[in-house]
Amino acid sequence: MCQLSEICDLYSVWSKGTALYTRWADTCGIGYPELIVLYTLRIKDHLTQKAITEESGLVKPTVNTVIRSLKSRGLVRLEPAKNDKREKLVFLTESGDQYAHELIDPLLKSEKEIAEKIGSKRIEQAIETMELFNLLFEHELKRRTPADE
Repeated sequence: MCQLSEICDLYSVWSKGTALYTRWADTCGIGYPELIVLYTLRIKDHLTQKAITEESGLVKPTVNTVIRSLKSRGLVRLEPAKNDKREKLVFLTESGDQYAHELIDPLLKSEKEIAEKIGSKRIEQAIETMELFNLLFEHELKRRTPADE
């Protein structure tokens, strides 16, 4: 049975990972949310803002703010989705692709080198564990309200 200290350790490890990505963003001269949106677009170009939100774990208003900023700088363009014109797909522009390439590719290279040291099996186990934790936590959030406490 898991002890409270194990859950605290899990949260601590997760938080340290986020802090490391924040430090990476700082070395690039950008904020963590911009790094994560660019990362998501570099890997899976032409997503809706909703899909970016789901992929990145960032909240919708943050993704919206980052996309507006990137658009105003000419780094992304928005196009209506073919199946639902109300939805807009986000594409990196040519300059946005170059910008993301310069910032994100070194991060991807570092992640790949680290993953190779850890090994596929342990990476898969970590992914499965975090997916299960997130799924169960999401169910718990839906079940509870602040008045429950």
